[in-house]
Amino acid sequence: MICSKYVRVLLLVASTMLTGNVIAIARQSQEPSQAKTTVHLHWGARPGVARYRLQLANDSSFRDIVFDRVINGDETTVDDLPAGRYFWRVAPLTAKLGEFSSAGVVEITAQRQPVGPTDQVQRPVNPFGPIATSGGWRAAVGDIAQPVLAHLRAPDKFDIVGTNSDGVTYGLDASTGVALWSSRPKVVAQRTFASNAPLIVPSRARVDDVVLFVGPQVSRIEGSTGRESWRASLPFVVTSGAAVNLSKLILVDSSLQRLMFVDSADGRLTAQMNLPGRVIGAPVALSDQNSFMLAYDTGRIEIRDSVGTLIRSGDAGSTATTAPILIRSATGNLVLVGTRDGLTAMTANDLRPLGRVAIRDQAPVGELVGQDLEGDGNIEVIMTTMRGHVVVVNAKDGRIAWDVAADAESSSLAFVDVNNDHVFDVFIAGSQGFAVALSGRDGSVIWRDSTFAAPIANHANAGAARSVLAIPFGNGALIIASEPSRAGLRAIAFSKAAIRPNSN
Repeated sequence: MICSKYVRVLLLVASTMLTGNVIAIARQSQEPSQAKTTVHLHWGARPGVARYRLQLANDSSFRDIVFDRVINGDETTVDDLPAGRYFWRVAPLTAKLGEFSSAGVVEITAQRQPVGPTDQVQRPVNPFGPIATSGGWRAAVGDIAQPVLAHLRAPDKFDIVGTNSDGVTYGLDASTGVALWSSRPKVVAQRTFASNAPLIVPSRARVDDVVLFVGPQVSRIEGSTGRESWRASLPFVVTSGAAVNLSKLILVDSSLQRLMFVDSADGRLTAQMNLPGRVIGAPVALSDQNSFMLAYDTGRIEIRDSVGTLIRSGDAGSTATTAPILIRSATGNLVLVGTRDGLTAMTANDLRPLGRVAIRDQAPVGELVGQDLEGDGNIEVIMTTMRGHVVVVNAKDGRIAWDVAADAESSSLAFVDVNNDHVFDVFIAGSQGFAVALSGRDGSVIWRDSTFAAPIANHANAGAARSVLAIPFGNGALIIASEPSRAGLRAIAFSKAAIRPNSN
């Protein structure tokens, strides 16, 4: 990014292929304290249109796009482009994307000023050397918001499974991005259902199969071939689930107040039961493989066996906002759950509340993750919050290690030591880019991807939380997440990194 104190921009009028004209104004930024260029763009509002697609490119044919975002309203500020000459255009976005306006031109010129000793900007320096990336891959598989890792072909090989916004599920080689198979959804009563993340289930062959939910239909896909093993129609729409041992699927229906028990070998519905509240998140299978945990909106936490019998329950004392997790330690096992009032800890043996970590009026959301970031034997709990913060809490004493605003929208996180300081760093998916790496020590940004991919016409998963995956790759690691354009998945290789792969 080029530092500048004054930015010169051109006033332009861009005629549009839509009915009427779009007036676009780029205003001048003259704030000496800013360390990056700033352009304010404004265009004529269209009746009944609240959102627009804005693109900036290096060329008039928009093959080299450097900015591609959905904007609420008819103006925005762009502050992350280097000085230069850009072409830009807008299109109305309602139920579908309208036609783009003809291209206008905006030119940003950085005017260097003498810099005195007191004006110099202090930039963080990585004392362990630069963070090196080397290659990777791209897979044009559509908008997959929540890819998951699996072992489809062998226990020691990583693969990826993901369902895109059109309902097509892909199995990919995680190292190369090459498609192994794809599975297209069957039409369900002429009705469109949301795409759910695939459920990875172990098979007796020591590799993984895939369970897909499309409305009330559930199917099992053989992971090694992509062949459908069975398909079943259930009495209710499925929203989430968990695999308990090798024979049972525990599925939550769309009311979030009913469980269905399905035989994973043939898809038979063996039982169903009503629940005492609305389930938050998915059921959590415990490592004994014969029981699972549930969190309810009331704050109630339950542990049930594989046929649904209640083993024990407790009360977190506040509305639950995440599924629970089990943290095992030498001093005693804990159950942790995000609530409206913070992070609540309970004893695993009897679900008795131990205390709560208040997180500055921010409720945890998404998935709680337990990791030993520093390698000292103490587990940290990493979470994202409803306001886009990433927070790390020491599970042993409840101390907040760090809390940073990161514009996080991740449904899962990845952990890789990319700066070689022997602490695992935290990768998150951002709302506008590929991924961002936060220092595991203090949460500072130590790496972010600065490139943009070619756009796609619509963003059906625009509001979906997104996942970041990490796998070993040579002597380093491969980070995998959605393309910024949402056209597919992308992987970036970090040549010198210590890796802690995602679960599975």
